[in-house]
Amino acid sequence: MAHTKSLVELEQSGKYGSVVIRNCSCAVSSTLCAQHFSFAHAPSLPLEGCSATKCTCEYQGIIDRRLGGRRVTNCRTCFKNDKRKSDRRKQEI
Repeated sequence: MAHTKSLVELEQSGKYGSVVIRNCSCAVSSTLCAQHFSFAHAPSLPLEGCSATKCTCEYQGIIDRRLGGRRVTNCRTCFKNDKRKSDRRKQEI
């Protein structure tokens, strides 16, 4: 039950787009370790067939980078340190 609560809390936080399973302690969970799952398709923990005496698996949220603002640069400062001495296309022959 604590695992389901954790998954719901991660989803409701709004910061995460997917989850992975970490702290895998049995052979069943190690096959799913480090795979990304959407909240709708995340397997419930403990996994069916878990052989651990106490399941230590937990969900870890993966931050959805698309939620943040886009990085904007000021183009006037992009070329502030232009190392070219002159424009080579305008050289006379």
